[in-house]
Amino acid sequence: MKILHIENGRNFYGGPQQVLYLCSGLDQKGIKNIVICHPESFLKNQLEKIGIKVIGLACKSDFDLIFALNLYKIIRREKPDIIHCHSRKGADFLSGFIAKSMSVSNVLSRRVDSYEPNIISKIRCSLFKKIIAISKKIYDETSEVGIDKNKLTLIKSAVDLNQLSKQEKKSVFLKKFNLQDDDFVIATIGQLIPRKGHEQLIEIFSELKRSHSRIQLLVFGQGKLEAHLRKISAKNNLSKSIKFCGFLYDLDNYFSHFDLVAHCATREGLGVSLLKAAAVGVPIVAFRTGGIAEVVDHRETGLLAELGDKESLQKNIEYFIENKKFRLACSINAKEWIKNQFSIEEMIDKHTKLYENLV
Repeated sequence: MKILHIENGRNFYGGPQQVLYLCSGLDQKGIKNIVICHPESFLKNQLEKIGIKVIGLACKSDFDLIFALNLYKIIRREKPDIIHCHSRKGADFLSGFIAKSMSVSNVLSRRVDSYEPNIISKIRCSLFKKIIAISKKIYDETSEVGIDKNKLTLIKSAVDLNQLSKQEKKSVFLKKFNLQDDDFVIATIGQLIPRKGHEQLIEIFSELKRSHSRIQLLVFGQGKLEAHLRKISAKNNLSKSIKFCGFLYDLDNYFSHFDLVAHCATREGLGVSLLKAAAVGVPIVAFRTGGIAEVVDHRETGLLAELGDKESLQKNIEYFIENKKFRLACSINAKEWIKNQFSIEEMIDKHTKLYENLV
């Protein structure tokens, strides 16, 4: 069986990481994989390292005819049994249309909650034989659009626990981020874009700093709001307490040294960074939105606030700062929760069965 995957993301965010996990697992099962991805992506390099065939090809929009023509040629040449699209930004529409016109079985992974009018979403989904939702929340929302439930399947994203076990020493972590051993380290991970809620988090942090002098905020990610967020931090005299760390390819090596992960996103499909944090025992504070409630077991592995309730989110962060016993209990529970609910082996097995049924 040969699968042609399409992942158009340039940066190594959650989606591309899942493609890497999946292709590596499928390869070990003897299933052949070819991946079309952005020619300058980190994913391309990582796939090549493990011997997966990669074709560098970027898609700019729903009307990228150059991408469409090249994709058509690749399908004719490679003759895949299944085409699996993991991306949006045009790649889903074009690959779905071309695969359907060529009578090739195709699959779409839907990784984000609602991002477009229902009619547009329904048209995109109609081009695929199967739609994979990576969280129960996305499954429900896709069903509400009017997609036949027989076409939908739930396969949750997962994390590689073996990879996450390779954590750097605490001394290395402190030196790298210029921290002190008695600092309470809060991390937030995600693109610096409006829906991730960084501005709210900085406002909350500013309030908390008045009564908790040892807290530090590490902001991981990049995006168009970075200059704006830095300006807000400086205006509130927080430049020494809020560190903008950019996008780190080796971030997985430092997760266990965070005391807390705070996530203010207003929309989130599931949140791979949250899965990773919980997998190494870091409690999470977040809004109850998208698939986050599937990652965070409220009061057991973290604390959730209702969407937009900034005051409750602030109180939740403060509760973790002041209650070490509760923090440690959540840490233990989080590790077990992720191990049981987000197994990478189960994720790969479910994809394999889906492919086999389509073939």
